[in-house]
Amino acid sequence: MTETDADMRGLRREWLAARVFAIVGGLLVIAICVLVVISGGNNQARVQQAALQRHEMTVALCSAGLASAEGFALVPAYTKLASDIVQTRSVAGRYTCFAQTDAAKYQITFDLMCKNLDDPKCINLFSVTQDGTGSIYQRR
Repeated sequence: MTETDADMRGLRREWLAARVFAIVGGLLVIAICVLVVISGGNNQARVQQAALQRHEMTVALCSAGLASAEGFALVPAYTKLASDIVQTRSVAGRYTCFAQTDAAKYQITFDLMCKNLDDPKCINLFSVTQDGTGSIYQRR
């Protein structure tokens, strides 16, 4: 056995190690890319789910405020929500929602007294205003 034969065997082992390292490194890079793509899709789904929950909560909150105004006969029974926008006020827990009929638009401002929107006592009307005619109701 000559010195060149030993060098060739050593060189083959080094090339084998280099190829194994390159293959394992390449597979690791591919796995990381797949993981990033998968987790990015989950983030988007979470964002969409959170937006849907906020929309549902806004509609539920405004529907409860509208039901309270209808219960006091301050707006007609056929009044519908004009949008799914709720405005917060400078007073903590005070919200304004917008409703309408074919003939009129209303702003309903109320205080949320608890978290159970099914309980009529949780909504404390502050004011109901009709566009064009002014205040229908104002709590003192």
